[in-house]
Amino acid sequence: MDKAVILGIYGFLSFHACKVLLNRGFEVVGVHLDEMDHSLFIEEKRLEIGRNANFTELTLSEWEHRMDDETSDATFIFSIYDFYRMNKDCVLQNEKFISSVNKYMETNHTDIVLLLPIQMLNHPVGLFPDQVKSWGRSSRFFYLPCIYGPWQSSDFMFQQTILSKFIEVDIIKNQREWTGDALFVDDAINTVLELLETEEPLHHFRSYILESGRKNYWTECAAYLQVDLDKADTKDSIPFEIDSQIVKVPVKKLTPVADSIKKQLELVQRLYNHP
Repeated sequence: MDKAVILGIYGFLSFHACKVLLNRGFEVVGVHLDEMDHSLFIEEKRLEIGRNANFTELTLSEWEHRMDDETSDATFIFSIYDFYRMNKDCVLQNEKFISSVNKYMETNHTDIVLLLPIQMLNHPVGLFPDQVKSWGRSSRFFYLPCIYGPWQSSDFMFQQTILSKFIEVDIIKNQREWTGDALFVDDAINTVLELLETEEPLHHFRSYILESGRKNYWTECAAYLQVDLDKADTKDSIPFEIDSQIVKVPVKKLTPVADSIKKQLELVQRLYNHP
């Protein structure tokens, strides 16, 4: 992989995937989706990546017009996880969005990478994953537990707890937050990219579940943050029934909780101008 196209570039996982790829010297075309990428701190994110000569930001319309030259044969990375966690599933059914993606697949021989919430193993959301399979391309689906780190959405309990140190915020568990496991975002993205780089080329579809390898790791991280576990309702931590063809992959590196939470805390502290 020399180049990647990332949809919804300023989403949580998409943004981190972009940063990691740029740091490794890859070219990245980031497609900005208005429905997804509206954020109070979007300009701060642009400052982190926009000055890199290997990064190009396009709107959905610009991407559609420049598919034949700007983004040909680039690995296609799409974080459905970000859409799911922010209750933006409707974007996956948007006619213009589907038309643009279909056009790209018709004109490019590209590998496909989907980042998905682990809940979609049992409860698929939308038809997009089925469409990907129907294209018959080399496709990898990565199912992910709770992902935390800098720029995590404020409807995660970890981020809410950190924000509560600086501003008034209600700490409420979102029904789409899974408490069965947790991964620091850099650990998850680096593991995904290492699999893409080291595995033999695929001519079919393959699925993975990324995991920490630690029992009750979400609870361990929550306890470090002093999350009120009475509000967490961890009954959804029961493991899903896993198809035998899905590969379980422990992350290559598990960053210590203290170090990973510190990075998330430092960003919030900076954004809210607290010394």
